[in-house]
Formats: sequence, structure tokens, C-alpha cells
Amino acid sequence: MRQIQSVFVLAIVIIAAGAALTLENMGIVSGASRLWPAFVLILGTGFLILFFKRGKNDLALLFLGTILLLLGVFFFYLNFTTWAKMATLWPIFLGIAGSGFLTMYLSSRVHLFLFLSVALIMLAGVFYIVFGISLTLWPMSLVAFGVSLLLVNHYYLRK
Repeated sequence: MRQIQSVFVLAIVIIAAGAALTLENMGIVSGASRLWPAFVLILGTGFLILFFKRGKNDLALLFLGTILLLLGVFFFYLNFTTWAKMATLWPIFLGIAGSGFLTMYLSSRVHLFLFLSVALIMLAGVFYIVFGISLTLWPMSLVAFGVSLLLVNHYYLRK
């Protein structure tokens, strides 16, 4: 029964999107094509709902849901500002992956996920500084890599 309801909702969403895009192509409405990140948001929300309904055991659903939800928000931001910002904002993708690992850590308390989240978020920050603010600060990426090696050595190689 739930599967039938899920397919029904998905079908309605797809029909509404197709109708809105057709109306935009015909010049009746405008701006519908800017709303495509809503599909990414809906998909991410669906993965998160599945994660919570299945008893919080499938961390892959949590990871995918978090990443897709954050990507949808980021894509909406770019759609309503300018995609030219991607030249300096691309490190956000690393931060989004780090956020996915952070939610996995918060759900499971597996320290590897915490390490991955901190490393990716830190790397995203360094790359943003290097490529978005000043290219003269590129050696900070070496510092971040060295710190991550120290963390790996401390937490995983000594056990």
C-alpha cells in the first residue's frame, strides 16, 4: 500500500513538473525551469524519510539524503544568483560531502566518519580561501593535508 502511495506521489510530481515546463515553453508561464533543484530537494528528503522510517540503520540513505538536500539548496542559490559564482564556490561540494559524513557520525558515532567530515570540511575551507580569496594562500592546503595525516596517524594507525 505504501509503495502504491509513493508511486502515486512521484507520478503527480512528475506530471506537474512536465506541465509547468510545457507551459513555460509555450510562453504562458515563466521561471519554471529555475525550479529544477526542487527535484534534488525532494529526492534528498525522500532518502531522509526512508532512513528514519527504516529504523536509522541504513547510513547510506542518511548520507545520500543529506548530500542531495544540501546540493538542492546550493543549486537553488546558484539559480537565483548566478552560476558564474561556481568559479569560487566549487569547494562547497567538498563541504557538502563532509556534512554527509558528519550526519553519519552523529547517527552512528563511528569515529572514521567524524575524521572524514572534519577533513573534508577543513579542505573545503582551505580551498575556498585559496581559490576564492587569494591564490597566495595556497600553502594552507599543505598545512591542512599535514594536519589530516597527523589525525589519521593518531586515531587509526596507532590502534
